Amino acid sequence: MMTIHELANYSGISIRMLHYYDRIDLLKPCCIEPNGYRKYNEESLRRLQQIMFYKEMDLPLKKIKEIMNQPLFNQKAAIKNQKDFLIAKRNRLTKLIEQMEQILEGNNEMDFKVFEHNELEEVFRSRIMQLDEGYQQALINQYGSIDALIARMTKNKAKITESAIKYYGSVDKYIESLKQAPLPKEGMGKLQLKLDGIVKKIAAYKGEDVSKPEIQKLVNEWKETFKMILEQDDISETFRRIYHSYMNRQEIIKIMDEIYGGGSSVFVGKAMKYNDRDMPAIK
Repeated sequence: MMTIHELANYSGISIRMLHYYDRIDLLKPCCIEPNGYRKYNEESLRRLQQIMFYKEMDLPLKKIKEIMNQPLFNQKAAIKNQKDFLIAKRNRLTKLIEQMEQILEGNNEMDFKVFEHNELEEVFRSRIMQLDEGYQQALINQYGSIDALIARMTKNKAKITESAIKYYGSVDKYIESLKQAPLPKEGMGKLQLKLDGIVKKIAAYKGEDVSKPEIQKLVNEWKETFKMILEQDDISETFRRIYHSYMNRQEIIKIMDEIYGGGSSVFVGKAMKYNDRDMPAIK
């Protein structure tokens, strides 16, 4: 156990700042003694270390508090994501430093590739890390890892640049827009995980008649869950577009089949279409 003075000396964080962390519910003492002394234990140290990691990523205290006070916050998973983020940032800085060293050594060859900025990748990673634990797990279940998701998101940089300039005026403005965009509400991750599980169950029936009651019951469960995510009672138009994509869009079919097995995308799409059989076909 440590007093607040001992913690300040050990961590290098001022007593004033530790008082502030307590006041905003970011780092509370594990107990307060009758004489008013705040005491901190090993868990307090781990939490403070995590706060300092997030500060190294230039996240504001308000956002750090939102992340760390989530009910499903997982310290080890957070550290893994923080490590990945900082490694990506370090690699970019290493390239810049190497370029500077070459210039200082008299190499005047200009290489502007070193300035190709990975800020977009860093912003995507930062945004994903700010999602609640359940939402992150849903993405990992779908894409295999956070790195795989980011690689997919940034795969076609030329197309991203073109769209950013077209709709935002510049890549920088697009990045700023991403930084300011609201995050999904807390709890959405659990719903995403539930959707993922339902799709897996539907795909497990591949080869059977999509009209089977067990399959249609799962489709109805999927629809009810999706309504909660969209916070809408009528999702009919969105539902049709989703199953149409599952059956016809090759990029969607490829992703779905990679996740749930060959033929899954079309089968799930057909099961959904059967559920919506009384509706007119989408154009």
